[in-house]
Amino acid sequence: MLGWAALAMLPDLDVIGFAFGVRYADPWGHRGAAHSLMFALAIAAAIASVVRTAHVSRRRLFGLAALVLASHGLLDALTDGGLGIALLWPFNLTRYFAPWRPIPVAPIGLAFFSPYGLFVSLTELALFAPVFAFATGWPRIRSIFVTVWAVAAWLIVSTDPIRERVVSVALRENTQYAAGFSEATFKNIEPGAPVAVVQAANGQPLEEVWLFFAPDESGEPAEGRMPPCPTVAIEADRVVADPRMRDSVAAMCERAGVRTGMPADAVKALLGPPVGMCWSYTRGPSRAYYRARVVCFESGKVFEVMRRWERG
Repeated sequence: MLGWAALAMLPDLDVIGFAFGVRYADPWGHRGAAHSLMFALAIAAAIASVVRTAHVSRRRLFGLAALVLASHGLLDALTDGGLGIALLWPFNLTRYFAPWRPIPVAPIGLAFFSPYGLFVSLTELALFAPVFAFATGWPRIRSIFVTVWAVAAWLIVSTDPIRERVVSVALRENTQYAAGFSEATFKNIEPGAPVAVVQAANGQPLEEVWLFFAPDESGEPAEGRMPPCPTVAIEADRVVADPRMRDSVAAMCERAGVRTGMPADAVKALLGPPVGMCWSYTRGPSRAYYRARVVCFESGKVFEVMRRWERG
């Protein structure tokens, strides 16, 4: 059991690449080649050729290993954040998402060991309760699991006000919304939509973050591509202090001539046009949890939409 569980987690070892300058969106970045169906088949073939067991034939071992590995990428396609999954690598580098995405995306690294990480774990436990029930083999336990699952899954995957209220109370939510923001219109934002269309439908965001490097979820430019000032936070057409920015990055921007209160146009004149930008339609005061609603653009078009719980 532990061996199969470890094998199911193997694709996520690609996060090690962040430490070596591999960007999230690169072919071997997170959710890239290691999450593909071809990778699953290759590793399964290697396991079947090396592992010896009297209980399972090599053909059956190959099939089980391939299914376990492939399930990782397919289930990641059901999550509500990050980039899509390169399921068809190396033939196609397109990142895919499933049309239905009920699983909240998990924080990367040590951030997983947080209240939000616990919320993600409990959500997954509820969603996959029938699988655990089947594994027990006890009819009475199965019926209890299925009953709990039916209620929990309904609350998790639905947008029912009861579910929203339960999560809000559990996390002690404190969300500030941009004027004119509508959850209904935000849900309709699709990758590839132009900036003008998003702005017309959702209004002006509370804050913009201009990116002067190719955006990816690792948050770091590739090695050797560090610009004079990687990110600048803009609010009401003026530079504002960004508490999420590391001191070293803030010092870089200071040396590049970017100052708090500087007009947005002056930033463009100094650094040139940004490579990408992210618009935040919500925020959380202090350290409260809030409903993060962020849309990121690259080359004037949407490349990522984020709807998740975050901490201010």
